[in-house]
Amino acid sequence: MSKKCVVIILVILTVDLVVSFLVRKSFVDPQTIAESEKDKCIFLNGGSFKGWDNESFSLEKIIKDSDVIVKGIALSERIYLKDSVLTAFNIIKVYKGKVENSKIYIFEPSYFNLGKYNSYFAYCGYNLMKPVHKYILFLKKWQYTNFVRYNPYYKGKEIYILAHNSAVDKFEISRSNVSKVINLENGIIKYGQVKEYEVFVYNKNELTEYYQLKREILDWISRN
Repeated sequence: MSKKCVVIILVILTVDLVVSFLVRKSFVDPQTIAESEKDKCIFLNGGSFKGWDNESFSLEKIIKDSDVIVKGIALSERIYLKDSVLTAFNIIKVYKGKVENSKIYIFEPSYFNLGKYNSYFAYCGYNLMKPVHKYILFLKKWQYTNFVRYNPYYKGKEIYILAHNSAVDKFEISRSNVSKVINLENGIIKYGQVKEYEVFVYNKNELTEYYQLKREILDWISRN
């Protein structure tokens, strides 16, 4: 190999290393950011849990639309991805479908955009699960698992998505109703102000509908 080729290869490798370093420096990993920093993120409305077409939900519809229904505990193990959060979940009981492992992973559709914008996008009323809290989830198997089985983010993981990619697919197993109507006309809202809410709603009718549905679901799992 000529000296010229060696020099060219070294230059290319050096450029690759510099670019990789700069990209890494520009990436803000939410897993390394303090909770106090997340609390400062601006809350962005990503629509109602009823979706853009104002869909009506019933217990029967949610069960029918789900491939898998499970009860379990959310874990602190998380991978923050672009436009979603991959969260680990320990299963206590399966109500519908079949799962292969006691620990599965869920794509949660709301996410933080940290760095330049410092925001939290609440997709279809969804708030992220809280570690060690118990939930019932209505899920579908993620169809791309086999295509990304060598990707370090997904390798060896049994991954699911929410059946409707909405807050209506996740209910905390607690009779308490902690959510309130969010008034977007009150100015800028920070995530820390609403992070304890189970669901993000923007009028009283939505709030009533969500918790009526939750009562029906909790009654259903108590009988099964």
